[in-house]
Amino acid sequence: MNDAEKLSRLADLAREGIAADVDAAHDAAERARFVEAVSRGAAQRRGGALGWVASRVTALSRVDAWLRFLGLSPAHAGRARWGLALAGAAALAVALVALWPARRLDYTVEGAPGAAGGYIAATIEEARLRFTDGTTVALSPGSALRVAEVDAAGARMLLEDGRASLRVTRRPKARWSVEAGPFAVLVTGTAFDVSWTRGDGTLRVDLREGSVTVRGPLAPEGLPLRAGQRLVARMREGDVQISSVDAAGAVGSAAGPAERAPSSAGAAPPGGERNTGPGDVDGDAGAARPEGSRAEGAPAGPPPDGSAAAAPSGAVAGPSWAKRVAAGDFRSVLAEAEQRGLGGVLEHGSLDDLVALADAARYARRGDVAQRALTATRKRFPGTSHGKAAAFLLGRMVDDGGSPGAAVAWYDAYLAESPGGPFAAEALGRKMVAVERTAGRAAARPVAELYLKRHPRGAHAPVAHDLVEP
Repeated sequence: MNDAEKLSRLADLAREGIAADVDAAHDAAERARFVEAVSRGAAQRRGGALGWVASRVTALSRVDAWLRFLGLSPAHAGRARWGLALAGAAALAVALVALWPARRLDYTVEGAPGAAGGYIAATIEEARLRFTDGTTVALSPGSALRVAEVDAAGARMLLEDGRASLRVTRRPKARWSVEAGPFAVLVTGTAFDVSWTRGDGTLRVDLREGSVTVRGPLAPEGLPLRAGQRLVARMREGDVQISSVDAAGAVGSAAGPAERAPSSAGAAPPGGERNTGPGDVDGDAGAARPEGSRAEGAPAGPPPDGSAAAAPSGAVAGPSWAKRVAAGDFRSVLAEAEQRGLGGVLEHGSLDDLVALADAARYARRGDVAQRALTATRKRFPGTSHGKAAAFLLGRMVDDGGSPGAAVAWYDAYLAESPGGPFAAEALGRKMVAVERTAGRAAARPVAELYLKRHPRGAHAPVAHDLVEP
């Protein structure tokens, strides 16, 4: 069958399918009304829809020409055009639905009858938010949350204090976030618990399903979490830790050192000598090492006097102090150190034990023990990254203890020993603030200029900009 035969056959089928004539005047009026409605509706839609409608109208004109070519009578052609117009209208409706902006989500609140303006406070019972996409947020008693923004993709919520459990429905282009203090938990579809203690600036995220990213001053690039992981961030100590939820201990909310920075606790200003060491032994790549490895500079055998730090003969060795700290078991580390004899541990213990003891003491708010452990670390292992980091930690303890002037010397020591170390930005930023507090803005301005030169996007950059401005 050639092309002419195909066209002839098509004309026959068209004539058979149109059984009755349509009044020409009625056809013209209906067609004009359809075109007017399409044009008016298209003008209110997105720009892409207008172009699409114009192309459909042009296509109708071409169809009209084809119907004339096929030899249909005006009445038959009108009926055919009307049928094609209805098909075009259906196609247009589908296109406009696709192009129409997605509807903004809405939510209801249960268990908090006084909720208003997006602020929800759970008092003596749990409060629950139910979003129209199926997402739920359970707010524990004593917690407060504010729904700051809601759109079609999700919501931005501010957890002011307490704990919230979220189950976010997976949808294409979903976008949700929970902000707690200076941190933000970014999610698309997942289930997790987030808690924020405003008093001490502690964030904890337990991820049950999916994945999230946590961003904040201690993790400016964002830390991704996988299902089954826990993140604990302590602003006061400057510490971030990630571990398995199952491995986390009941004593503290710490986690393993997958991402970890030393921390400090409030303590009295430390006394004693300030020891600095020669060049770096292992660089400043960080403090964490594989658990179970011998610490840098640690003795290969038992202590010289065979006392204190050694376990009793025949005793079954338990988890290392480092593992216990990673699991949040700070108290048992401190108790065992005191049982062995704190002086002996500080004098003869390995670097691993000293670091773990200092960590446990900081987390347990035993500033006196932390100070002694850090001082011993600097005295016995001055050239190691731990020994250098101890200067920064001691400075921060003094600073938090209310003696910013004394802290400056510790910050200077760390910056001199580790100018490119992992805590150089915080040490310089804290020095800048301490100098301003003790000597005024003019004295702090050169430190601020140096900070902006080295760390233009650092956490202390806003303060530095304020100091350099006239």
